[in-house]
Amino acid sequence: AKKFEWFSLALDKATDVSNTSQLLLFIRGVGSNFEVMEELASVHSMHGTTTGEEIFKEVEKSLSQYNLQWKQLKCSTTNGGRNMCGSKKGLVGQIYKACESAGCPKPMILHCILHQQTLCGKYLDLSCVMEPVVSTVNFIRSHGLTIVSSKHFCGKVLSRFFELQTEIEMFLHKKTRPLPLLTNSEWLWKLAFYVDLTKHTNDFNLRLQGENGLICDMYTQVKAFRQKLVLFESQLMRRDCFAHFTCCEKFSQETESRFPTRFAQEIISDLKLQFQERFSDLDVNAGEIRIFQNPFDCDVEKLPPELQMEVIYLQYSDLLKDKDKEGNLLEFYKCLPSDQYAHVKNFVRGLMSVFGTTYVCEKTFLMMTYVKSNYRSTLSDEHLQSILMIGNTNFEPQLNAILSEKHQYHASH
Repeated sequence: AKKFEWFSLALDKATDVSNTSQLLLFIRGVGSNFEVMEELASVHSMHGTTTGEEIFKEVEKSLSQYNLQWKQLKCSTTNGGRNMCGSKKGLVGQIYKACESAGCPKPMILHCILHQQTLCGKYLDLSCVMEPVVSTVNFIRSHGLTIVSSKHFCGKVLSRFFELQTEIEMFLHKKTRPLPLLTNSEWLWKLAFYVDLTKHTNDFNLRLQGENGLICDMYTQVKAFRQKLVLFESQLMRRDCFAHFTCCEKFSQETESRFPTRFAQEIISDLKLQFQERFSDLDVNAGEIRIFQNPFDCDVEKLPPELQMEVIYLQYSDLLKDKDKEGNLLEFYKCLPSDQYAHVKNFVRGLMSVFGTTYVCEKTFLMMTYVKSNYRSTLSDEHLQSILMIGNTNFEPQLNAILSEKHQYHASH
């Protein structure tokens, strides 16, 4: 941590099997030579309240432990909870106060992109489709399937439901529980549309997952999906264009009824609005992200004064343009001469440290459910912290060095 030029935080909180709130704090730091280190810095078991002030105390304690200063903090990424993102009493508000007291600029604040994407989906009102599907699937699971195994069916429930309409209808009639909606063309159109739309949102979600992702790559995915929604809306308005909606295309060949254009347009318009509002914190920082991603294509006049001269030289260097075309952003910035591009390199180190999501926290919470299960609910806080930190570390034990210091490997009995 002493070598960090900049660092960023990723925080999230979950309740374990013993009803104790566990706060995870990940730190990603970047050194002067662009070496990136991402580690679980601490696990705080919070037995009392989990207000923004209490969470901030634990964060402050961890930063002091690693001798990190507020002036080095580039970004804090959290979930959307009020105790985390509250601008006054929440963690964000407390961080702002600490930075102000330290006489340094406010850090970038992001809400987890994955969490925001999930909220976008939950906002949509598709109960007219989902309620009958969920009810039917629960009935099938409780009575068993003769056509296909229940486990296989529930793997991709919406697409499987659409594919097995005929078989499901036969099964329900056999069990004297018919579902009239399976013969309703309007409802089947909505089901087909929702299946296709869910496939696109799931694909977007998968592209955001993973560790060590750069914020510029994640923002690219967000902008691309926004543009996809614009394309979908335009094509679906033509009624007969289902190039990216395979289930709708299939159903259009099986029915003479018309596609519910207004329903689809309302859903996509709502989704576009949600994506615009919920990712606004990324839009606020779009200028910085753009410079980081492609310094050769940015308006110099809009740059901070300390970057302007260096970026001008950068943009007119044919040698550096050729280096950039090799495609490795990290290696490109590493090769810049420090004496000529000191401010640019310092700016880039900051953005390289940013967490776009709290995926590392979610992955660790999944590990925690196995480590502290119903069978090990009395596991102490210290043991839980040790297990999670060892399980997440990227450090490799220097076994040879440790053994070389031993005079005897194993004591005789």
